[in-house]
Amino acid sequence: MYDAELMAVATGAAGTLVAAIATSGAEKMRLKVAHFFRRATPEQQRTAAQAVDDTAAQLTSPSPETQALAATAWAQLIAQYLAEHGDAVSEVDELAVPAPPASKVWNQHNSGTGTFIGGDVHGGMTFNYGGASDGGR
Repeated sequence: MYDAELMAVATGAAGTLVAAIATSGAEKMRLKVAHFFRRATPEQQRTAAQAVDDTAAQLTSPSPETQALAATAWAQLIAQYLAEHGDAVSEVDELAVPAPPASKVWNQHNSGTGTFIGGDVHGGMTFNYGGASDGGR
């Protein structure tokens, strides 16, 4: 059994992780989980990777019960890892923060004279008059 503080940290991270897997998908969260569990044994790393896929499969038809079961399983996995690797406690926040949504890039190429602005402008605009592209930076 783990102490209450460790379980509180693991439970909070697990709930956020399950929500992030549900919204961002397994592909994006698999990298975060692999990074977090990098100090684990190869078997523990495989278990964590499989847990991401299992959680994503469970959440194809999410219900509060399904999310609670997934969060409980993750809390145990995270608590076990933190008990063995206490220095990883400082990295739990990285695991718990959901991945930012993917950005969308729109490109518009015009030639001729006049004003060419089509549709809504999202974010900033860069005008390169005959210069080289800055690569979207």
